[in-house]
Amino acid sequence: MDIRTLYTLIAIADHGSFAEAGNTIGLSLSAVSMQVRALEDELGITIFDRSRRPPILTDTGLALVHRARDLIAHWESMSASLKKGTSAGLLKLGSVHTCVSGVLPLALRHLQKQGHGLEVHVTTGLTHDLERALYHRQLDVAIVTEPDAPRSGLDFMPFVEEQLVVIAHRSVKGASDQEILEQTPYVRFNRSARVGHLVQEEMVRRRITVRSTMEIDNLEGVIAMVANGLGASVVPARRGRNEFPSGIRVIPFGSPTVTRRLGILAPKENPRAHLSQLLLDALKSVCASQQEIAG
Repeated sequence: MDIRTLYTLIAIADHGSFAEAGNTIGLSLSAVSMQVRALEDELGITIFDRSRRPPILTDTGLALVHRARDLIAHWESMSASLKKGTSAGLLKLGSVHTCVSGVLPLALRHLQKQGHGLEVHVTTGLTHDLERALYHRQLDVAIVTEPDAPRSGLDFMPFVEEQLVVIAHRSVKGASDQEILEQTPYVRFNRSARVGHLVQEEMVRRRITVRSTMEIDNLEGVIAMVANGLGASVVPARRGRNEFPSGIRVIPFGSPTVTRRLGILAPKENPRAHLSQLLLDALKSVCASQQEIAG
């Protein structure tokens, strides 16, 4: 069995057709078809139901694709180790946006100072999108807000718990989070994000009514709007020295205060477990240091 054939099989599964897979990996349609036929003959199974147009994976084919992703992950991990040494490697990392502009750069800097020759490819997204990418072996590990229940085969390992806070321009009146939110235009942080769900659940529970004027999927954008007096919002608290601008009021959100847990989400059978553990340890170390600074 040629490893390149497994790459072809996964490309078909990801793109939904032989033609699109060929375009992605640089093969003709006939070459893709020949590789699939050869693999079916070698294994003695039917991978695709060709009575459908386009052909779709059989149950056996779906199981093979899942196994192929595992095999390729092991292959790439071994290849990276042989090329760069056992302490080095490539980590395909997903992260929610709030961490890319926050704790992640500090953690990667921490690893760099320790001398770990780690190459990281970072993809940003929402928790549910990153979880799906992990499940399909498109990522090795992801930094996410704790999901309600991780998909089968994935483990969540927390590294910090963050408070959610109401932020508003210092000119905004109001003694409580509810007063500020109900009396001020609301700058909504992406409702599709896990944080957005937590905020909405608390607002419904407490019957908080807001007048939403805009929705932004970038934390820095939300903060900029609030700093310029365009409304109030609910966002994760910032830690250590990376605080909000001086012109912004910050008060806890929720009764009791609503929190979110950030953590590493990774496959239970993880060929890059040692790299994931290095990252998790670095994140914990950075967050502990920030807590000391804040305290």
